[in-house]
Amino acid sequence: MAEGRPALAMVILVAGLLCLASGALLSLWWQRQLALALEVRPPVLLLDLSAAARGADPAQMTAILRDYTQAAERLAARGILVLDRHAVLAAPSVLTVLETEVPHAPE
Repeated sequence: MAEGRPALAMVILVAGLLCLASGALLSLWWQRQLALALEVRPPVLLLDLSAAARGADPAQMTAILRDYTQAAERLAARGILVLDRHAVLAAPSVLTVLETEVPHAPE
């Protein structure tokens, strides 16, 4: 019976190593698939310009528009597709960039 224990330990060790290797390969494959998907379909964010305009002083509108445009350009330079929230029929709320997330936006 004692002779069977080292063989069982070897089987468990080999099985564990195979699981570890297959998990690592699967992870690498999944990361590659995600990278390919992002090349074809970039991440998307929605800017809600009307939320910033509500209650804002008309004299500040030029500065607000400039800040939102600059924020959109910085995001686009990082590979993110930026859309106006009102140009989209439906989207998850997590995609919307809030006015507090835009630099220099009024509070």
